Amino acid sequence: MCGIFGLLFNRPLTAADIALGRAGTAALAHRGPDGDGEWMDADKGVFFGHRRLSIIDLGDGGSQPMHRDNSVLTYNGELYNYRALRTALAQEGVRCSSQSDTEVLLRALTQWGEGAFDRFDGMFALALWDGRRATLAVDPFGEKPLYYAATSDGVYFSSEIAPLAKLLGLKPHFDDEAWATYLSLGYIPAPKTAYRDIRRLEPASVMKVEGGAVRPTTRYWSPPWRDLDASPPTGPVRPIPEAGVDALRDALLESLEGRLIADVPIALFLSAGIDSALVAALCRQGLGRTLNCLTVAFPIGDIVDECDAATAIAAHLGLPHEVLDNRVDRQAAGIERVVDLMGQPSGNTGVLPVDQLCAAAAQTYKVGLTGLGGDEVTWGYGKNQTYWRWRHVFGLPDGARGLLGGVAKAVGGRAARFGARMAPPSRELYLANKNFPALGWLKTLPGFDAWTATFGDGGTPLEYAVPLFDLQQVMPNMQLPAFDHASMRHGLELRTPFLNRKVIETVAEFDPRALLAFGQKNLLRRLLSRYLPAELYDRPKSGFSFPEEFIVDAAARPEIPAGLPEPVVEALWRRRADPGAWRSIAVRLMAATITRE
Repeated sequence: MCGIFGLLFNRPLTAADIALGRAGTAALAHRGPDGDGEWMDADKGVFFGHRRLSIIDLGDGGSQPMHRDNSVLTYNGELYNYRALRTALAQEGVRCSSQSDTEVLLRALTQWGEGAFDRFDGMFALALWDGRRATLAVDPFGEKPLYYAATSDGVYFSSEIAPLAKLLGLKPHFDDEAWATYLSLGYIPAPKTAYRDIRRLEPASVMKVEGGAVRPTTRYWSPPWRDLDASPPTGPVRPIPEAGVDALRDALLESLEGRLIADVPIALFLSAGIDSALVAALCRQGLGRTLNCLTVAFPIGDIVDECDAATAIAAHLGLPHEVLDNRVDRQAAGIERVVDLMGQPSGNTGVLPVDQLCAAAAQTYKVGLTGLGGDEVTWGYGKNQTYWRWRHVFGLPDGARGLLGGVAKAVGGRAARFGARMAPPSRELYLANKNFPALGWLKTLPGFDAWTATFGDGGTPLEYAVPLFDLQQVMPNMQLPAFDHASMRHGLELRTPFLNRKVIETVAEFDPRALLAFGQKNLLRRLLSRYLPAELYDRPKSGFSFPEEFIVDAAARPEIPAGLPEPVVEALWRRRADPGAWRSIAVRLMAATITRE
């Protein structure tokens, strides 16, 4: 786990270019406090910088950038199946001189080309130079971010946005559609960022750079869900058979085993939730591994305390458990910190408890094992139950839903609220429910209609479209960047066994209706019940959120950003303390108006 920064120019490097490359690398020191390195071919316009967080092969064998034969690699991440790949390479006569996963990755790419990506189980963002052109690539889920800027001189790339924006003197830019997208979703979907000249490489993507010019990006993998519009499942809905639960268990165990490889201590981040409890149970009873469980208490603030429940789970499994108190000043955890961590405007205040958790954990550990991705992979969010329960209503034609919404409005009370969620046109249904009751305000944004005309395909039933959107869009654009940037700010690596191709491919074989029809998180509950009594985990989901009182308490309305009419901003600000999504949208607006130095 590291930070990478580089230049791929169409001309020789100057002394100023090299100084800039070194400055960009130094700006990522928090991601790699254990060492730094650089490699360059000034005549060909190439500079690779690297900051190292030592996890595997702690000696010089894992140092980067790594140069073997005619290829050079700078890489951020972990290759969990590197031992098996080293054996496969040896069978083809390719020998590795170190014990690091970095050399295996480099040798695999030079031996198998882009076919190597189908063999990798890991999280990574990498740049490979073969003497003529560069390959930039990221892992299947986008766990490790890679940002780049294409300029007249060539391409700059970085593990984080902030060094690119600062060194290139860039400022955020929003056009009408960008405002509609960001204020509706709370993030800017890749490949775009808040900076017009900075892009983010999407999950499972490979991009070539030759002569300082970007070539078309290709994808080497996509989650293999069936076309639920063209071939929806039919017939009676039956629970996933026990053999299917066995298959998921086996896939998770295989994934978990690789994620336990490290030459430094690993902590298992344990909450009261099903996902992390399952990871703990599989570690202990599935693999026979005893890891220290870590739960962070938040005595300052209003975050739900899960320590007692987590302690009970650890005790039942016979795992050592430690509770760390987070003592970060609540006043330091505001919207400015969100923007600082994310490097661009974001409405994801969930990054704040991750930041505080990692600050506490990094005092003792370098690696944390998490249950991140469990809800996305198995369609486990509670909202998915609502879409499933009311699927016949949400699936009606627009006109019929609009009519029912009008009747519900006349009835009043809860019926009126539900009517407002189901009445909008199909292309706005997701946004109406996500941002209830503020859809009417969003529709006043100048770019809203143009954006929603292309938002979603409108054909996939909502009960399927929403969990797939969470997996393919919300997780890589909002959740994963938050976990990466917050953890790496403290030099801490986070791993999750749910983000594994075989796990996804196993779940995708199931009838998707069976993930929804038998209760929230039914699949994971059934698996966890093999290891824990229900009373230890059968409780309402508390989520991982952060209080947003700093919005309500803000004395002054933020400045009116370019592109937003003053009456629109004023209308939002007056309602920032109202129930529903008003506060979240106000957070997004405040984040967008912060000027970074």
